[in-house]
Amino acid sequence: MLTRKQFLTMSAGLGAGILLPELLKAKRTYAASPSLSKFTESLPISYPISPPTTLDIAPGIHSFHSSLGSFTTWGYGGLPYLGPTFEVTRGTPVRIRAFNKLGTHPLAGSVDTSLHGVNASDITNPRTIIHLHGSNTEPDSDGYPEDTYLPGQSNVYNYNNNQEAGTLWYHDHSLGMTALNLQVGLAGMYLIRDDDDPIGGNGPLGIPAGAPYEVPLILQDHSFNSDGSMSFPAKWDHEFYGDVAVVNGKAWPNLNVDRTLYRFRIVNASNSRFFRLKLSSNQQLIQIGSDGGFLNAPVYLSKLLLGPGERADVLIDFSKSLPGEKIVLQNDAAAPYPKGLATVIDQAYFIIPEIMQFTVNQGAAAPKVIPIRLRVNNPLITKIATTPVKERNLVLTDILNSNFQVLAMMLNAVYWHEAANHPELRERPQVDTVEQWNFINLQPFAHTMHLHLVPFQILNRQSINDTAYSAAYRATGPRKVLMHNAPGGDTVPYNYPPLDPTPYLKGLAKPPAANEAGWKDTVVVNPFEVVRLIVPFGAKATANLPFGNSFTGRFVWHCHMLNHEDNDMMLPFDVLP
Repeated sequence: MLTRKQFLTMSAGLGAGILLPELLKAKRTYAASPSLSKFTESLPISYPISPPTTLDIAPGIHSFHSSLGSFTTWGYGGLPYLGPTFEVTRGTPVRIRAFNKLGTHPLAGSVDTSLHGVNASDITNPRTIIHLHGSNTEPDSDGYPEDTYLPGQSNVYNYNNNQEAGTLWYHDHSLGMTALNLQVGLAGMYLIRDDDDPIGGNGPLGIPAGAPYEVPLILQDHSFNSDGSMSFPAKWDHEFYGDVAVVNGKAWPNLNVDRTLYRFRIVNASNSRFFRLKLSSNQQLIQIGSDGGFLNAPVYLSKLLLGPGERADVLIDFSKSLPGEKIVLQNDAAAPYPKGLATVIDQAYFIIPEIMQFTVNQGAAAPKVIPIRLRVNNPLITKIATTPVKERNLVLTDILNSNFQVLAMMLNAVYWHEAANHPELRERPQVDTVEQWNFINLQPFAHTMHLHLVPFQILNRQSINDTAYSAAYRATGPRKVLMHNAPGGDTVPYNYPPLDPTPYLKGLAKPPAANEAGWKDTVVVNPFEVVRLIVPFGAKATANLPFGNSFTGRFVWHCHMLNHEDNDMMLPFDVLP
């Protein structure tokens, strides 16, 4: 078995011409979608409503564009695709019983039974489970990937909502099927409100809340067959990039906007694609919140980067725009991010330079004041000063076969079923303690890493001599795999736990960007980089935390590039009493 880094090293040493034929055989290509007009579809908007006590998860009929037909998709709460936007008030718990009423999978031809947890029955009798992403939630309601339930069955979710206002989202989290289930529609927004951001607005910040000037945007990328149905690879591939931008379920939509201040709650719900957003008018995006709630102060950006799973709370001021002006939300992120075609073994992925359009309505301008301070009733975010009780090194890597095909994406060179059955291969923090987690990316493209249960702070970022670290790390192995039928054989190249990266670091550590300096639960880890996080595993771990619960039990941490977490870039962790 080879790692991707080893293959790239071989390529440099042998010359690209020697390995290129095998590389091209290993890389699958996909047909382009039918040609579709841009900005002719109206943006669907799911304005916030209170959560119901029961929630159906069921098929529907949906069209992504007027030039495409209508086809079977999945949705929550009676919607044919995606789900309603729910809003709740901090400290007010809700109890939702969700019913699995799903039928044959719309992407039945893409159900890959070679992935862990996937069965042929998932084609006609599909499992599901809901994860409320960003929620400080008890383990039984967190959406553990093996706690799925079948059609005709239901599950109860208890959300205590004891955390600051923020942009959460809910989505399927079925083991081995997350990518497919999100692709066909199982995702929606969930907004927590508090005194700084109350339901209906009229809070101290003077920012929009609810219709018509607060608009959820769920960003995805899709591909379509010639008949207009959704297209997805028949067998698992390490990434998926569609060639059509889809926002709230419509391809390249348009939103008519008044000449005033709008608030957009944005989630990157794509499989693998990073979005680096900018406005064609060159006006600034004003970010007021990240994954876990408000920043201390607005951050004015010419471009906003969002990896899969990340969210941003953003203001756009259209008061100075001219009536009839058309402003395009653009994207210049390469695929894969950040170098695109420069990444040797990831060639020919589609670039999507345009996402949606805003058309400015007639009428007088109604400018609004942008708040200077965003935390009036909540404490300012300060760096966690409590000394971590433990520092953990966590490595992002993969395993290739002799034809340079990716067999599995991995964390710590440990497979899901190994960690699930062997506690010695799991991270096991104690409740109400602070730890430092160091994500070490040994791959030539970025990942987004997501931690369930608790938010964290980014301490800093630093480059690593990946060649030297990889060589030293590999010298600790091989390690015998503690499961049967592991991809690639009965060993992996590295031992557990990973090495301390300190001797292999390069340059100076860099603090987080201003718009990353808030509470996060999903973080971009760039190629050949160490990202250090400070993680409080409970409400009593340190002062001024944005959540109020201390839970013990089993949760998960994983890459939020969906094909990655499906095979095998996700591991359980235990919070111990």
